[in-house]
Amino acid sequence: MRKVLRKRKKHFVILCLASILFLASCGRGPIVEVPPAHVGKRSTPNGLDKKIIQPSKFRLAYIPVGVGVGDSLILAQASDYPTKEEMQVFMPKDQLNLTLEVRGTFAISNDKKNINKIFARIPPKKKEHRVYIITMDRVYKTYAKPIIRETTRSIMTKYSIFEIMSNRDIIGKKLAKTIQAKLKNTPIKTIYFGFANIQPPEVVVKAQEAAKKREIAIKEAENDKLVKLKQAEAAYEVAIKQQQVDLKEAETQVLVNKKLTEGVNQAFVIQRSLKALEKLATNNNTVFFLPMEAMKNPAILTGMVNKGDD
Repeated sequence: MRKVLRKRKKHFVILCLASILFLASCGRGPIVEVPPAHVGKRSTPNGLDKKIIQPSKFRLAYIPVGVGVGDSLILAQASDYPTKEEMQVFMPKDQLNLTLEVRGTFAISNDKKNINKIFARIPPKKKEHRVYIITMDRVYKTYAKPIIRETTRSIMTKYSIFEIMSNRDIIGKKLAKTIQAKLKNTPIKTIYFGFANIQPPEVVVKAQEAAKKREIAIKEAENDKLVKLKQAEAAYEVAIKQQQVDLKEAETQVLVNKKLTEGVNQAFVIQRSLKALEKLATNNNTVFFLPMEAMKNPAILTGMVNKGDD
């Protein structure tokens, strides 16, 4: 009988130990992960833990059934977040609406105080059992979007549409610098920000096109004027040169006639006649009819020779 009791007691002890081990294994909390491009905080029954958890894996505490609420993991996205804002701004100086689009890339601030604001002020949404998440989109819309839209309108209305179109880069840099400064004390930091598109009203576009056409027409007229002036100057210079040549030829002919009228002997006349005939004989493609007076007057032959050269 004692042996039976001892045996039963032994089995009971073994069963109790197995039960304890089983319950212990079942009572371990789940393994959770803070993935890359995220930060996390442990939420406990006493509130948020102060420590910011970087990407890693760890186990949450076990919560016995019926005991109450235990701890959980709250994630916040920390990846780069590209976005754009389209808006229509009324321009007081022009009394017209300007359509524009700004684009930027944002990320979570590195300042722990600013990161804590995300977990303290934005309610998370459930992702899975005992894990909750705050998306970058909600952080952007909570902190950055109102500042970007308000600041953009405030700065753009200080200028006219023409000033903005003429100084787009300068105004864009000023806007980016102002927004970066205003986001300094928020959980959002600026990586890049600038104008993506600026669309002025149609009336402004047409006015600019008309002004450009007038400018092109004026330049073309000026260029045409310069060409005509250059052509006129060239023609004038040619006319002057031709006039000088004609005068020189006339003066030469007068001198020749003068010399001939002063008197020449027969030998000179015959010599000049022979030279003129010799020059005419070198041209094989031309037939000349000489009057008898040409044989006696060298001036006539000289004129004929000159015309033959032409």
